[in-house]
Amino acid sequence: MEIFPRKFRELGEGGRLAKLLRSTRTLEGAPLEQAPEVFTEQYLIEPVLDGLGYLNPISEEYSGQEPHFIRRPSTYADVEPNRPDYLLKNVDSSVACIVEAKAANKERMSGAKQAATEDVRDYLEENTFCRYLRDIDLRYLIGIGTDGLRWTLWMKDLETEQTFEASPKVDLSPVIERTALRLQVIDGEASGDGGTEVARKILYEEFVPAFAADNVLDHVESIQK
Repeated sequence: MEIFPRKFRELGEGGRLAKLLRSTRTLEGAPLEQAPEVFTEQYLIEPVLDGLGYLNPISEEYSGQEPHFIRRPSTYADVEPNRPDYLLKNVDSSVACIVEAKAANKERMSGAKQAATEDVRDYLEENTFCRYLRDIDLRYLIGIGTDGLRWTLWMKDLETEQTFEASPKVDLSPVIERTALRLQVIDGEASGDGGTEVARKILYEEFVPAFAADNVLDHVESIQK
């Protein structure tokens, strides 16, 4: 979680990060020297995916067999013209797992501002795409939507055609704010052990058990029971 706040410190934009974490304000491209969505992917989403066990294929740890992410995949181009932002490969032979990414603060926990959720829903409701996956003997379509701060996991059982929405949806912004305070990137005081415990609970009781490469199949199977 340190890469994102460290980048804001490098750019001298700690105040911008504080506003991002403490309000509904979205990123602006000019101060970041990149498009907001690209910046979010590079410095937040991809490091989090790597931490969850979906390796970057250019990393030294990747040998070709591990779960990993592919940017803008063309794998399903013949049946689904809209490419997802990422395909998570080598998760399990029964699973297709895609990720839809948005710029930070484009996905809120509730209300109308849920851009990543909307894209994930479109994939799970696309009958041609789902039929194709079922025809090649896949059981589950997992759609993850994220703006880096908030992560939502949707799942469709391709056999029963049942969809499970936002199971779960997790807000990582308190974890990132805690990290930014510790690194002195943003103003304010860390809230002692209580803040650390909240961050630990979010990560290890809510986020990792559902989203990590080692856990995601068990998770989607468990939510049907």
